[in-house]
Amino acid sequence: MKKYIVTAILILITAVQVKAQKRVEQVFTSVPVTNGKVVFRQFIYTGSESTPEQKYALLYQWAKDNYTGNPHLISLRFNNENLNITVSSKTELNLSGNNGRKNKKMLMSYRLDASITNAGCIFVVRDINYEQIDTEGNSSSKRIFTAEEMITDAAIASSSGEQKELKLNLQKQTLTFVNDLYNNLSSIFN
Repeated sequence: MKKYIVTAILILITAVQVKAQKRVEQVFTSVPVTNGKVVFRQFIYTGSESTPEQKYALLYQWAKDNYTGNPHLISLRFNNENLNITVSSKTELNLSGNNGRKNKKMLMSYRLDASITNAGCIFVVRDINYEQIDTEGNSSSKRIFTAEEMITDAAIASSSGEQKELKLNLQKQTLTFVNDLYNNLSSIFN
């Protein structure tokens, strides 16, 4: 009898570990370019147990919980009729020091669109820009860069030295952020 209990516990632990590993997946391992634009797009399967309206209620609550009160939020729109949300926001990316320099930070602005369908949720992150603020002495300058000129493989390949290192770090941080956002959103449907 003890043998069966131990076996059942081991199976349960293994199932929990597999489910946990499935949640933390690296869906995006490279930067996708569609029609010359960086667009991260993935379908999240949500099953057929719930109605689209019930899934939208989860999505609606997730957006409110994750973005309401966020100081970097630009806009949050809900379309109850079409069962989708649109979020425009910013996040701070901490880039590890380039060539021994101080850590650099950039603000990444992005647009998240999430739409409910019968079988799932369409996840799209696009319109990515980076804002670099340089402060030297009493003056400061703000520069805006697009994802296409900073994190695509072509943009990195055409760079060298410190600029290439910056773009590689920026690409890595962007992929980490988008994967974390994807995993956070997809977890509400489990």
